[in-house]
Amino acid sequence: MRRIPHVRLVSLILVLFLTLPVQLVYAAPRPLPDTILHARTVFIENETGFHELQYTLVLELSKWGRFELAETREKADLILRLDNGNHVHAIPDGQFPSGPMNAFTETAEIPKGHTRISLLDPKSNALLWSDTHRTDGGKVKNGHLLDGLRDAFESSEKAKH
Repeated sequence: MRRIPHVRLVSLILVLFLTLPVQLVYAAPRPLPDTILHARTVFIENETGFHELQYTLVLELSKWGRFELAETREKADLILRLDNGNHVHAIPDGQFPSGPMNAFTETAEIPKGHTRISLLDPKSNALLWSDTHRTDGGKVKNGHLLDGLRDAFESSEKAKH
């Protein structure tokens, strides 16, 4: 009877040992796409309804110095979108939403009390990178809005060397 608990313990340790490398691979941040790494200009789209968050974002971008602000979406290398899932798109009577539905379903993934920071391709509107940060209305909680993006840049730089 004593051998069975030892067999189970050894089996459990073996399973944990074999799955650890898989978990580490998924836990490691993915390198940023070259489109982001080579971009120099961003256009900000604030979908949160809080101008304070956009103001905070502009200050952080200015201090970081990594990107310049583009005057229009067409002149930007990237779109930097702030979204908290609380905005409403007005659709005229008798019409239905058009375009990709992911624009409507992406907002469902944003946890309450958070803001999503996304980088989009300005031509295709394809999502290139995103992160969420804890916010309370127009106030940033715990750190800075761009901490996740700066960390992703650092990880990508380390991966290249």
